[in-house]
Amino acid sequence: MQNYLSRILLVFIWLTNSWVAFAQVHKIDSVMDLSPYYLPTYYANINSIEFEPLVFNPIDTSMIATHLFDPLLKTENIYQTLGIGGQAHQSIIFDFERDMGFLYQELPYPLYFRTQSDLKFYKMQTTYSKVAYTFGFPGKTNQIYAEFARYMKGVTLDVNLYGTFNEGTFYNQKMSNLCGDFLLNYEMPSAIYGFKVSGIINNLNNTENGGLKDVILYQERGMKQDGDYTTLFADAGSKIFAFDVSLQNYVNIKNKKGNYFGTFTHDFQVTQSTFTYHDKFDVLPHFYEAYDTVKKVSNDSLRFLTLKNVLQWSNFMPYKELKNKNNFFHIAGGVMHDYTDFRYTNTTFNSFYLFGRTHIRLFKLMDITAKISYSLYGYTNNDLLANAGISWSINREKEHSVGLQANYYRVAPEYALQHFESNHFRWDTTFTKQNIVQLKTFWNYEDYNASVSYYYINKLVYLSEELRPIQDQNIGNMIQVSTFIPFRYKHFGTIANLNVQYCSNEVILVPIFAGKLSVFYIFELLKKRLKIQLGTDIMYNTSYYADGYVPALRMFHYQNTQLTGNFAYWDANITFQIERICFFFRAGNLLPPLMHYRNFTTPTYPVKDYFFSIGITWKFYD
Repeated sequence: MQNYLSRILLVFIWLTNSWVAFAQVHKIDSVMDLSPYYLPTYYANINSIEFEPLVFNPIDTSMIATHLFDPLLKTENIYQTLGIGGQAHQSIIFDFERDMGFLYQELPYPLYFRTQSDLKFYKMQTTYSKVAYTFGFPGKTNQIYAEFARYMKGVTLDVNLYGTFNEGTFYNQKMSNLCGDFLLNYEMPSAIYGFKVSGIINNLNNTENGGLKDVILYQERGMKQDGDYTTLFADAGSKIFAFDVSLQNYVNIKNKKGNYFGTFTHDFQVTQSTFTYHDKFDVLPHFYEAYDTVKKVSNDSLRFLTLKNVLQWSNFMPYKELKNKNNFFHIAGGVMHDYTDFRYTNTTFNSFYLFGRTHIRLFKLMDITAKISYSLYGYTNNDLLANAGISWSINREKEHSVGLQANYYRVAPEYALQHFESNHFRWDTTFTKQNIVQLKTFWNYEDYNASVSYYYINKLVYLSEELRPIQDQNIGNMIQVSTFIPFRYKHFGTIANLNVQYCSNEVILVPIFAGKLSVFYIFELLKKRLKIQLGTDIMYNTSYYADGYVPALRMFHYQNTQLTGNFAYWDANITFQIERICFFFRAGNLLPPLMHYRNFTTPTYPVKDYFFSIGITWKFYD
């Protein structure tokens, strides 16, 4: 049945996207230029330290993605999860990216844990705000979103709040995450001086059941209720609390005639993170290689403080829009001091980073970008990060371009993979630098894009099946082909995210194919004041040995004993839009009850057989 379903799904995806390739294409639209209830509002993503001229995008006022309320549901995101939103997750599509600075551990919450690079800077006339609420069952899921942005007399203020609260359906699966951020920017009317202050609070509180003890019993539907199945950990829980505050001051150097001589910028960032994990058990799990075999209670905690000071010069001003000029030469460079203090062990690290970047445009058609950083002293001594790219604009108004991108990373492993100590895990190892190269060619047209990537992976450090860090001595070669196709014809539309990948290295296991497909049709009633959208979403990936997950380490790990994949995840939804209000109903993962199978994206962590969600979103433009 699984193979038969897989063939049907692959043929459906191929036929749909073959038709898309030859049909007339239109960029997915919004109602921004049609609705009397809309004032133009735009946003740009910012990076506090490596700031660039801003590229603004309009706020999407369409109803197309309203039902994709959780980041894990969005068509562009293909992740393995622990069965419910808000908990640990990892991209099924291989990627490697690293920023300069000390990294204790790359947390397995990329779509929920907020960082400075996730902040948005808005361009608007007065005020933009959005409130949203979603309720899901079974599991009593509550998700809240509140976004607010205000511009007044040179001051831009953004405040956002995101919360997810889920009781789960399996034993010890409850979680509650609450994240908030703000950004305040002010610039003098003369544009001589300005500052930006931003802050983030992340509070992730998850119970960690470790997955099911008996997966076969679950697949055979041996229990009436999900809560009746025995889990590996009955009392485990983890909490991550982090606050992050950044202050940026900048001075634009001008003479009395108004001639511009560049901008000096100083950034100060302080981050404090606290990790705690607790558990108790009668018998130690077989994969806990405990150095204290008597202790049956685990209470692990870690707190560290990171300070960053950055001084740089650029020949472009911060928080200004990227100009559509025929030719320009942008350059920036500086030095960063990175200090980290582990509060419980009295361990400190100091590092200095020299960095530079440039963006050159020639003849209105060619864009050349480059970025490099090199570290001195400390744990990251001799780390080198380099990125370079070139693109050719075929039609800049339609964002039509082709190009090449090269990324090189010679970096130390995450610190937790070299030095770790807890109640049941301890290692003190020394690894050489990891070397990862990515070569990528791409084609972009409005929201459409396609790319082919090659990865060279050498000396990769990973967590083994025995839950010990290992540095792989074999070279890995990976080929990746990805396409993202948001097609729209009148009231009908599809959004396809298709990926094919293969790696020669046995410790980097990825599915040959992974993709998502959204299909929708919109009806307009009552003189277009009421819109109704019917839609469906499908996710599928071929079978492979997905990484396992161990809560006590907050890490995914290599395993080659349990296959996952070769299942389809089918959701259906209906959305209503009246002026600025959208509300929806979504039914998720409907195939298991119908086809009598059960699916996993992470070994031992089943995805709920089905779930239902109702939600409302209300945007204000005043």
